[in-house]
Amino acid sequence: MNSLQRTVLGSALALGSLGLLPAAHADDFPKNIIYVGAAYLNNHSSLPDLTGYNTPPNLNLAVGNATTLGLGYVRNLPGPWSFELALGYPPRVRTYAEGSGWASLRGVGVTDVDVYSPTAFLNYHIRGKQATWDPFVGLGVNYTWFRNTRALSPLTSLQGPTDIHLSSDLTWAAHVGMIYRLNSRWSVVGTIAYADVRSDLTSTSYTPDRSVITSQAKTTIKFNPVVYTLAIGYSF
Repeated sequence: MNSLQRTVLGSALALGSLGLLPAAHADDFPKNIIYVGAAYLNNHSSLPDLTGYNTPPNLNLAVGNATTLGLGYVRNLPGPWSFELALGYPPRVRTYAEGSGWASLRGVGVTDVDVYSPTAFLNYHIRGKQATWDPFVGLGVNYTWFRNTRALSPLTSLQGPTDIHLSSDLTWAAHVGMIYRLNSRWSVVGTIAYADVRSDLTSTSYTPDRSVITSQAKTTIKFNPVVYTLAIGYSF
């Protein structure tokens, strides 16, 4: 080794010891995680009774729960932070008749709807992103909308042809979670998330030929959803 090589090597070692050069393990640490697993949607719904044109009193609804495929993408950011996009296959959620006004329909399923609810989080990793046990908390934004909403036969048999509409909602969300790293690539990911989702529901019933509206009922549903996810993650 000549004098020039010794000088360059010595300078590099000095810079590394001062922390001015990044450590190799930091550069090698994967920047991304994708995860796939099971998600359980537990709705704790509340809403005022349905009211409107030709709507009897004491009609209410209970929103059911659902299990679906949970998906997500995490991008590691500088420091103890990461960005996460939580997705999932849209679950089909059923609502049930509640309240004395429903009489024989009480407790019976009356509507089905597919729920789309992607959420973006900014996460803080309490022990750092390279810890084997990596607990984190996150705040974010949720957008929920509804598709394939339909009245079920118990409702249409009573009310006639019925259209159901649910408004979309942009709201805040929060979650806590844990990543357990099996090795540098594979991990187990668990989260518990909540979003303040609300939707205005309108139910419109018609005569059999749909020429005349026979009744219209409205309410605002607060879903209070809690989503439990357990998944396998892959880092790259």
